[in-house]
Amino acid sequence: MEQSIKIRTDELKPSLVEGLKKYFQSINAKEITISFSTPKKKSLREETPEEVKMKIEKSIKSMEKGNFVSFTGEEFQQLSKVLTAIK
Repeated sequence: MEQSIKIRTDELKPSLVEGLKKYFQSINAKEITISFSTPKKKSLREETPEEVKMKIEKSIKSMEKGNFVSFTGEEFQQLSKVLTAIK
């Protein structure tokens, strides 16, 4: 059986950890998985369409000079969404 417990970091106190330890022992838990989340970093989606357009134009000029532009898959998807919003 799998269960999930979600706790904010400001709620994580020694007494809570000790209580969880006793709980896991009482239910004979064999394994515990801990995961966490962190604030997301700023992404391309937070740029204005004008900023994105300027970056694209700069990249095109750079590519025409023989330089190349590379994107991660995620960056390309974000860029595609922004470009479809530009009219």
